[in-house]
Amino acid sequence: MNLAVNHARDTRHERPENIVSLDEPDENTGAAMDVPDDSLTAEEMLMRRERLSAIRRRVEALPERQRIAVVMHKYQQMDYREISLVLKLSESATKSLLFRAYESLREQLKEFV
Repeated sequence: MNLAVNHARDTRHERPENIVSLDEPDENTGAAMDVPDDSLTAEEMLMRRERLSAIRRRVEALPERQRIAVVMHKYQQMDYREISLVLKLSESATKSLLFRAYESLREQLKEFV
């Protein structure tokens, strides 16, 4: 432990030699660094919000047992066995219930795929 503390204390003022500034122009070319922006555009954020809203509405419109099963499976990450215990169904009946729910959602949401 002391070795790590001593090393951290001794090296905290050392500056790595290969730091690249994003604000300073390149020494060789004089050009500024062009760093791509990975954030979503306003249009992409709006489309994503609309898609999530449509999914939420379609899930809420499912029959109660299907809706509960989908919520447990997708949002609570429960497996088939756990869902079957909660819903008091066999595991195969749970798989069938989820299959029908996902088929229904896929059909209703195909415009967003």
